[in-house]
Amino acid sequence: MMAPKSGGTGALLIHGLGGTQFDLGPMHKALRRAGVETHAVTLPGHAGRPEDLVPVRAEQWLDTVTQAYDELAGQYETFHVMGMCLGGLLALALAERRQHRKGRLVALAAPVYIDGWSTPWYRALRHLVYHIPTLPARMRVEEDEPFGIKNDLVRAIVKAKFERGDNFHYRWVPLACIRQVDRLRGWVLRGAHRIACPTLVVNAREDELTSLRSADFLDSAVPDVRKVVVENSYHMICVDNDREQVVSSVLEFLGFDPAQARRPARARVEVPMSEEAVAAVVNEYLQALTSGHFEAIFPLLEPGVRWRHHGEHPLAGSYDDRDAVIGMFARLQALAGKTVRIAVTAPPRIEGSTAEIDLEASSVMDGEVRHSQGTQTLRMRNGRISAVTFRPSDSTVAATEALPAPVG
Repeated sequence: MMAPKSGGTGALLIHGLGGTQFDLGPMHKALRRAGVETHAVTLPGHAGRPEDLVPVRAEQWLDTVTQAYDELAGQYETFHVMGMCLGGLLALALAERRQHRKGRLVALAAPVYIDGWSTPWYRALRHLVYHIPTLPARMRVEEDEPFGIKNDLVRAIVKAKFERGDNFHYRWVPLACIRQVDRLRGWVLRGAHRIACPTLVVNAREDELTSLRSADFLDSAVPDVRKVVVENSYHMICVDNDREQVVSSVLEFLGFDPAQARRPARARVEVPMSEEAVAAVVNEYLQALTSGHFEAIFPLLEPGVRWRHHGEHPLAGSYDDRDAVIGMFARLQALAGKTVRIAVTAPPRIEGSTAEIDLEASSVMDGEVRHSQGTQTLRMRNGRISAVTFRPSDSTVAATEALPAPVG
């Protein structure tokens, strides 16, 4: 076993069922910025095809995370264990199995009970189906909307990834795999009272997979526990509306200042962009903006993008990172739905790494039509948009006009 690193802190992060480290959202980066060396593990049956999960047993999952823990924990003075969904169950079982005391334990949306609002009333019948030969291996449990995500735009990104066939999460899992999750849940139910380390439990009130009964059980069974309930997310709490609260809660629980990890450091070396590269980013941005596929904008933005919207519009204000911009577009969709129309009124004016774009927009909010015109300035750096500023023109129609009453 390697000698502990002086003052070093490490963490093992475990993904969810059918997932990847995407399940944990910005958690890896936030922990690294706080000085924690993070380690990921790929569970058996993952990173391939859903069919690969058919023969996998819960013991294999637990053995995999136990092996990773045994190899890593001795290298650090402090070592934390964290898991999301299935990973949360495995983190709990691992902490009990190894009597983890070298650090803390974080269980994120761990489904100790599978009883969320989207689970069918006949869910208990699966225990009978498990005993019908070959059927559990052939039955599929589909991953469908809302994909565990309440935020409309983030959900749109996930849906687009599924449609493109991106290998970030399985679109379905075999019922045989759910049987193994049920076995793992049983281990947690029987062993939670033997967990020896301080434990943070984070669940969403509106989780569609597991109700707050899971968090309440852990709150009562684990000897040293803190429970956090987030109010504006579904199951995937690390990427949904409450992701910043989740990250902050985890950092505080682990003894770090959340402000240290709120925003990535800006690149110190700026790589010049050619005129063609700037034009390509501008064209891709405008295609997403004018088509209403706002989710395609987010990958074009630096994580620390600064977005300023001047004027009297309900969305006017300052947004200081990409998460805040995502929230702004989510609010736009909540206010205006699919009524938003944005058009470019003149060819973009590009000078160096800056582009000026004349835009006009319309939408319906609270039954009123809103029109606006103005100039949006994009500042680019290292292949991404680092700053956006919108200034309304003098001719902007600031007043709103009421929609006519329906005839008849």
